[in-house]
Amino acid sequence: MPVRTNYNAHLKQMHRNLSVHFENTNRQIEQISSGRRVNRSSDDAANLALADGINSELRALQEGGRNVQQSVQMLQVTEGALSQISDLVRRMQELAVQSSSSTYNDSNRPGVNAEFQHLKNEINRIAEFASYNGISLLNSDKEFAIQAGPSETSNDVSRIAIGDMRSMGPRLNIEFTAIETLSGSQDTIDRLKEAQAKVLDERNRIAAFQTRLQLSVETTDSIVERMQSAESNVRDADIARTISNMTRSQILSQTATSLAQEADTDISRILSLLQ
Repeated sequence: MPVRTNYNAHLKQMHRNLSVHFENTNRQIEQISSGRRVNRSSDDAANLALADGINSELRALQEGGRNVQQSVQMLQVTEGALSQISDLVRRMQELAVQSSSSTYNDSNRPGVNAEFQHLKNEINRIAEFASYNGISLLNSDKEFAIQAGPSETSNDVSRIAIGDMRSMGPRLNIEFTAIETLSGSQDTIDRLKEAQAKVLDERNRIAAFQTRLQLSVETTDSIVERMQSAESNVRDADIARTISNMTRSQILSQTATSLAQEADTDISRILSLLQ
């Protein structure tokens, strides 16, 4: 085997392999410490773009799920207020039926009517002050939009209209009802029956929409779980494999270092010839 002084091919090969092994070891240590196989574009540009795209959709879905959960809470507040209004209308019906009996005279009815009017005012108060996060719920006809996903399509935006539930409002329309007279009491019974039906219809419609939103939350949770798994498959490191690769790189680095020391014997041979 020739001995050269200007160029040692074996030593150069070992230095190059050492650089490769050190670089691999550093990359594998980074992957193990971060838990990710792809930490920058140079690691895997295509998979990094794919993982970032999945993550963007994932975060939008998670925020949409929170929107839906908050909307469910808002509807629960609305339904609670409507439940109270329904109880008040039911009590007003009882008073109207009571006042419609001929066993009561006109001197008895004003006392019954006083409670009736207070109940009507209480309906107004509840409808005026029922709110969620400062948003009035029952004092006017309005539409609420719930953003459940990352797009503006009907699949990702749910809408529900909630009506004006004030006694003076156009739906209930019982502002000018009274039970001070027999005829007025009898007329009021039918008006209250219609009002109660409208309150119940509103409650049923809100309950059905709330059920839909709760199912949407479950669906979103299922989709998010699978998307997180997909992102993990693209981005995260296989720790067992990475540790195995790092161990291999370390062994090769140590072997190359040991052989580099042996290659230095060529220099000792040349020096011995010069002595």
